[in-house]
Amino acid sequence: MPQEFSASTVVLTNGDTIRGSLMLHNELDLLLVTMADGTVRTVPALAVRTFAVSGEIMRFDRLPPQYLNSAAFTPARVRRRWHQVQRARPFLVYAWNHDRDYATSSAPAFFERLNGGPVILLRRQQLVQRAVPWSDATMASGYMMRPAGTPYFYTDVRELLYLGTPEGTIVALRRPKRDLLAYFPAEAAQLEQYAHAHGLDFANSAELARLVDYANSLRQLTASAQ
Repeated sequence: MPQEFSASTVVLTNGDTIRGSLMLHNELDLLLVTMADGTVRTVPALAVRTFAVSGEIMRFDRLPPQYLNSAAFTPARVRRRWHQVQRARPFLVYAWNHDRDYATSSAPAFFERLNGGPVILLRRQQLVQRAVPWSDATMASGYMMRPAGTPYFYTDVRELLYLGTPEGTIVALRRPKRDLLAYFPAEAAQLEQYAHAHGLDFANSAELARLVDYANSLRQLTASAQ
């Protein structure tokens, strides 16, 4: 399933820049950019240097079931089918082996940048459509009437996290805490202390980004002292 954004700026490898609304097909590493004149340009990762998006379009009628009875999502809000999240999000392109450890080849792929650097926390999101039986107790709702037994489909988001190294390679964070501490062995003890002192969760991508930035600062301090 593609992610949709109302605005984007895409810098191509040939130096050109294009702008417009954008559909990101993560499974294909492909962009569909709708230009100002209404034409749609198809751009593979191979042709992209970097891009940034904003105004992610979220469908209220595809929310996970636990949100349906939440006060934050009243019937009127659910009937507003689309919602735009305006936060700007930068993306980079790295060669990726699709997490096949023994692969002999890789291909350009899109990764969202979550922190500063020089070691960068990267994320790939996958939108997955899941079905929940309408008889499930969590689906009880006075404004979402469906025949008995009709499944409700909602969109779940799966995150894959990586480190982008200064050398231009990526390291998969399959178990974020274990793998991050393994990448920063000299800083591991201080990282754990910092996480504990500030209540940071290695499994939370936003908090993990803070930890990577902290690890970068520790490594830079050590380098400058030598």
